[in-house]
Amino acid sequence: MATKLERSNFAELLTPVHRKVFFDSYNKKKKQYTEIFKVDEMHAKEETFPHLGAFGKWAENAEGNDFNQADILQGEVATFTARRFDKAYEVTWELVQDDLYNVMRGLGRGGSASKLGGGLQATEESQAADVVLKGFSENGYDGVPLFSANHPLVNSTETCSNLVTGALSDETLKEALTKMRLQKDEAGVLVAAHANRLVVHPDWEFTARALIGSTLQAGTSNNDKNTVPHLDITVWDYLYDGDDGAKPWFVQDGSMDNLMFLWREKPVFDSEKIENKMDYRFYGYCRFDTGYVDWRGLVGSNGIAE
Repeated sequence: MATKLERSNFAELLTPVHRKVFFDSYNKKKKQYTEIFKVDEMHAKEETFPHLGAFGKWAENAEGNDFNQADILQGEVATFTARRFDKAYEVTWELVQDDLYNVMRGLGRGGSASKLGGGLQATEESQAADVVLKGFSENGYDGVPLFSANHPLVNSTETCSNLVTGALSDETLKEALTKMRLQKDEAGVLVAAHANRLVVHPDWEFTARALIGSTLQAGTSNNDKNTVPHLDITVWDYLYDGDDGAKPWFVQDGSMDNLMFLWREKPVFDSEKIENKMDYRFYGYCRFDTGYVDWRGLVGSNGIAE
């Protein structure tokens, strides 16, 4: 026999139902950023990733000589700080009494639990996408943006570029793939980066598929064979910022640690009684941060033609 809903068991009966609706909605669609970002956990409110220099290539030596000595320098530090995200809605006793059928199914007024779950997924995606969208203008841990033509190297006077300019095309994609293979460590030694993924703004979806999937060279009138290597294509719906007209795209070496999504506290859903009222507040809460620990393994363009 079903338990009758009363004021005394309001939260006991409603919270599990709303929690299920919340997480069903939250997990309904496959997350896109998890294909691009390494997802891990934070062990404290602040997580740091120090960058060390590099020793460079080994030097030849002769029998009986002392070892070749080298110094390694301390580089910059990439820092992640847990940020709190939350959202709540209220369910009044009157709403429960007047719309029991919908409230008991986690719908309530406007499908509150469902919208809360969908809103969190959108928050995660947009916060991750901001790392790339801001990566062409805001300086990162090494004093230049994520995508820059002049990344400084700790143990070398050289600089390194992971920036391409212009729309996605056969020419610019090949330029990006070449720059990826020329990336160097802090001592100026090649790191053997090889792109295996192409991530694009939605407007570039069919250009990307033509560039990767065509038998002949895409976007030209000649009959040259398409020499672009196979890349996994990710069309990231949230890689969009209408303010500046940018349509970013980038290639990535997925074997390297670069883009990071770090959880401090994974999502929780619960309820609490509102003081001096008969009503309850249902809420979702989590903490995480997004960013990058290295620019290597990434080469990109904001998609704006020169």
